[in-house]
Amino acid sequence: MARINQRRLAFDVGTVRIGVATTDFDAILASPQTAIGGGDQSITSALALIHEYEPCEIVVGLPNNLKGNDTASTENAREWARQLALVSSIPIILFDERLTTIQATGALRAGGMNTKQMRDKVDSAAAAIFLQAYIDGLAQMKGSS
Repeated sequence: MARINQRRLAFDVGTVRIGVATTDFDAILASPQTAIGGGDQSITSALALIHEYEPCEIVVGLPNNLKGNDTASTENAREWARQLALVSSIPIILFDERLTTIQATGALRAGGMNTKQMRDKVDSAAAAIFLQAYIDGLAQMKGSS
């Protein structure tokens, strides 16, 4: 019997860099990957990752404010996801990522990193946090049906 790839790929969209996270083949555990640069080449870099990981879904974080409303960063993430959708046939899910950067910063700091050491890691750590929340939600929905 053939196994179905359930791998997901997540992007935490920022203007300077975009955090990247992936799940394992069975979508049980999310892990941070190396961030990609933001800006003009980010879609090309994202396509290379899509080709490498062959995900069944892409999860893009929406940085809503604490009340759940859109911000300028939210619109930037939505626009980036729209651009990616134009060049990829993989379904894109927009997922609330409120407070994940704060959680990621705390976890990295607890692991002994200083601000400079965290700079290139925090965005991908945040992507892993919201990707894990997303796949945990999927698992709960499967368990309750």
